Amino acid sequence: MEQEIHITLRFTLATGEVNLNEIVYRLKELRDPLVLKILEQVLMSYDDLISERLRHTEIYPSKARKGLGRHF
Repeated sequence: MEQEIHITLRFTLATGEVNLNEIVYRLKELRDPLVLKILEQVLMSYDDLISERLRHTEIYPSKARKGLGRHF
């Protein structure tokens, strides 16, 4: 018997508490195919978020990107 299960995973990007590199490193340690598929979706969402924020920057682009990188 074959079953199909749909799982919804919600995550918050760019909170400043954990960076993307740490997320990728921890998930890759698991080396589970399902976890790697989840990682792929998280990275695509992060890429979409970056693209969207860069598209709408105006006078102060580094302020508009707050949370996607640190500007000292």
